[in-house]
Amino acid sequence: ATPGGLFAARLGGEQAADAGPARAREVRTAWQGLLEIRRMTNPDGATDRPCAWERGRLAPSAGLALEAAGCAPAGDSTPGYRVRDTPQPEAVAVRHPERSGLAACAAALHEAGWQVSEHVETRGGSRYLLASPRRA
Repeated sequence: ATPGGLFAARLGGEQAADAGPARAREVRTAWQGLLEIRRMTNPDGATDRPCAWERGRLAPSAGLALEAAGCAPAGDSTPGYRVRDTPQPEAVAVRHPERSGLAACAAALHEAGWQVSEHVETRGGSRYLLASPRRA
């Protein structure tokens, strides 16, 4: 929860991020709530793909999908995923310092209904994912 008591999805890089049982319960509850929003707002009631609400909140939605799948966000000094907005419409960038971690993020997002492609930066050669909410 944020200092104001509201739930906030982890995008990676937050300071002093609690990873205990209380956070796990919050994430589970938030994910179940998001699935219910999908069910209620997708025209066919589908929960296997993102809804319009998520399209308006790409980074937090991707962060919640990752955290709900058990992927660890980056901390102050711990490796993990980092989700960032991109200039590309309806896409976020997901980075992870470990190749296996990046693959786990790709699998988690795909399972949550996102289209995922892996890219290599032209400068530096680091790998990252571009993820967009699947429409159908």
